[in-house]
Amino acid sequence: MRTRRIFILSPHTLLARGVERLLHDQRGLRVVGTETDSRQGMKQIGLLRPDVVILGNEIGAPPSLAAVSAVFEASPGTVVIGLCAGNNLLHVYQDNQIKVARLEDLIEAIRQAGATRTRSKETAIKTERR
Repeated sequence: MRTRRIFILSPHTLLARGVERLLHDQRGLRVVGTETDSRQGMKQIGLLRPDVVILGNEIGAPPSLAAVSAVFEASPGTVVIGLCAGNNLLHVYQDNQIKVARLEDLIEAIRQAGATRTRSKETAIKTERR
């Protein structure tokens, strides 16, 4: 089993450190970095190229598209998990960039998106409050 490398980026120190601690003892998972400053975090993400980036955001709000796009630009292929602690939601995003030169390319991308859509792609997963 391959170890999944994780980077945590959140402006909330308590949230970032709490998630880091919760993941610390999980087999097959390794937190390679934690940062509260988004500019510094993007630099580290570009250098470390983690498998997963956890974005903690304002309480109850999903990560901005700009933040998700910045992660994909810094580390192509990285999965982004947006953590919304206020309402127990996870938003999972996977990078899939396609260069479009013709209308047919756009149409094909739309058809493929519908055919390959799974619960793991850009899906919010609501967990029960305990």
